[in-house]
Amino acid sequence: MDPVLTMALYWFLFGFLMGGRGSVENYTGFLAAGVFTFALIRQSVTAGSRSISGNEGLVRSIHFPRAVLPIAVVMKQLRVFYYALPIMIVILLITGEPITWQWLLAPVALLLIVMFSMGMALVMARIVATVQDISEILPYLLRIWGYMSGVMIPIADRLDRLGVPPWATFIIEVNPGTVFLNCMRDALMDSYFSPGGWINWALAVGWALVMLPFGLWFFWRAEDQYGRG
Repeated sequence: MDPVLTMALYWFLFGFLMGGRGSVENYTGFLAAGVFTFALIRQSVTAGSRSISGNEGLVRSIHFPRAVLPIAVVMKQLRVFYYALPIMIVILLITGEPITWQWLLAPVALLLIVMFSMGMALVMARIVATVQDISEILPYLLRIWGYMSGVMIPIADRLDRLGVPPWATFIIEVNPGTVFLNCMRDALMDSYFSPGGWINWALAVGWALVMLPFGLWFFWRAEDQYGRG
């Protein structure tokens, strides 16, 4: 229920009070796709970051590939996403989004998101296993990342109106959070066309193919150190 409550809060704050409903044709659908999708990334990274530090007894007593723990956490969050997925689809249909061939791209976007989230979870699992206090501030950093990725509003358009330098807008547009949200919205929303179009898909593939191998390598480099703290 967390994505549903988060969506309701964001709709009231950003859609009603701040007038965000006028920024896109189907704001409720836009918000649903953003909140539910980013919740998968956020919860995967948050839970994955504690997968080593929260299982020190298991890590110390049994010899096994430690990468199994953060990867298993991400797969668990994927199952949670599957339970919430029908709610997101119902919201999209109720708000007028038709089922089109582009919906076939949603599983592709989801696969890329899971690959990226696994890489991030592996990186953060090693960092938090070394400096556990980081786990206390990580949820706030991820929330800020969500704001800057356009979970609630099309952030790039808003920055243009505020006169933000083009280089800053570019950084926000190519950051993985923005890219993955754009891909999922483009797949599921006939009423929304994200900036960049198919470039987002190329970037999404790039982020996934870079982050997962890097996460595995970065995590494996400290394989013999886990559980010694």
